[in-house]
Amino acid sequence: MRIDYCDICGITQEELETYFIPEIDLYAEKHGGREQYLERLRDEYNGYYFTKERTSVYNTFGILKHFGNFAEFEPYWSLSGTPSYLQKYLEMRTVDFLKIEEAKMEAISFADCKDDTISLFPLLYQAGYLTITDYDERTGFYTLNYPNTEIRRSLAIFLMAQYSKVKRGRDNSLSFEFSDALLAGDVALFFELLQSHLASVDYSLSSKITEYYVEFAVSNVINMLGLGLVCRNEFHTAHGRLDSVIWAGEYIYIFEFKVDKAVRKAVRQIQERDYGLMFANDVRRGKKLVKVGVVFNRKKRNIVKWEIVT
Repeated sequence: MRIDYCDICGITQEELETYFIPEIDLYAEKHGGREQYLERLRDEYNGYYFTKERTSVYNTFGILKHFGNFAEFEPYWSLSGTPSYLQKYLEMRTVDFLKIEEAKMEAISFADCKDDTISLFPLLYQAGYLTITDYDERTGFYTLNYPNTEIRRSLAIFLMAQYSKVKRGRDNSLSFEFSDALLAGDVALFFELLQSHLASVDYSLSSKITEYYVEFAVSNVINMLGLGLVCRNEFHTAHGRLDSVIWAGEYIYIFEFKVDKAVRKAVRQIQERDYGLMFANDVRRGKKLVKVGVVFNRKKRNIVKWEIVT
């Protein structure tokens, strides 16, 4: 945590744009141009801080795998495996995982690694799921949070799988119903099935339901299917970030989630930011674009309203 070593364990932005010019130039057009490509690289693989000095670095493993795999955006570091000690810790303890955001620790806690006393935040920091995001000189406390989109997404999916009462592959008939509904463009049936599934998730472990949490609850369903469907959260466009995008056969679904708000607000955001523009070429090639505003109710702990954007 010494300041003079703050960038030794990763690649800085300056190093990326100096030593990886050939790769950036080669793949920039594929991802909407240089600036948009660099922004997405930062969101996906940058964001690690190891001292109170505000110098961030890229996850070296993730960024190199990205360039080595023809610039495909995948959670490379996360796919290398969840540490077994983290799995064992979560099996033994009840964790309100939404409290992970904006965690705080004093410096002495970073060295807390004894099996019988270790707590969640030092464990997640040591495992690479949290990083330093702020430091308070007055109190000596560090604020921790997820370093980037890849880690936030991967940990949330892992935790949802840990805490969901419906295990992957438990009910193949339900999986096929979900898949069939999306492939047929039957939005009403999809949400009927989704409401039923969300009722089975143990939300009691969460004290704070956010839009991001709902995104992962939905994407966990899609990932659970394993039937060739693809779901991506926080999908980047020139006009902003889409909450969720699902590709299902000839259909592309855009979901904008709100918590305890009017569905009209979600619909208006989709319209005003023209979220469908990025998929104009897909539509011209025959794909059907379905844009949906969705409302999640904290008290009912489920989706209560949805509306297709015309």
